[in-house]
Amino acid sequence: MPEHETHRDSAQPQGTEPVNPSVSFEAQDVHVSGVQRVGLTLAAVVIAVLIVAWGVSHYLMREPAIPTPALAQGVTNGGRHLPPAPRMQLIPGDSTPPPEQQREFQDAAAAELNSYGWVDTQQSVAHIPIGEAMQLLVKNGLPQNTAAQTAKQSKPQAIAANGKKEK
Repeated sequence: MPEHETHRDSAQPQGTEPVNPSVSFEAQDVHVSGVQRVGLTLAAVVIAVLIVAWGVSHYLMREPAIPTPALAQGVTNGGRHLPPAPRMQLIPGDSTPPPEQQREFQDAAAAELNSYGWVDTQQSVAHIPIGEAMQLLVKNGLPQNTAAQTAKQSKPQAIAANGKKEK
């Protein structure tokens, strides 16, 4: 049965595994004591941080809350007037909660949309309820410009183009 024998490298001693010189490995295992030290140190740091966080949270829970009006009493506007409404919320001295401010704003807007009133009394411009305005728009359609209105609108453009005022 010599034809079925496996051919071995002549440099390879019998009874050993083949060696590839380009492959390397660690000759030793990792040191367990070093990994244990790192793990225990990490655990100790986590426990210390949790203890400090617990202590800070209990300290802050025992402190009484500072009331907002006490802070607002020392704040002055320096002689300046506050800006007109709507203002930013939580201005010192403002006691109306934001949801109530939003509700008041929506009620005022709805009241104006659903009522009659003057926009400009000198120009005789008024507003009507929004529902009635929509019904009039559907019934009558959009207003059409007449020739006189078109001429009035084009006259300022002609003056601006010429740069002179016509008399």
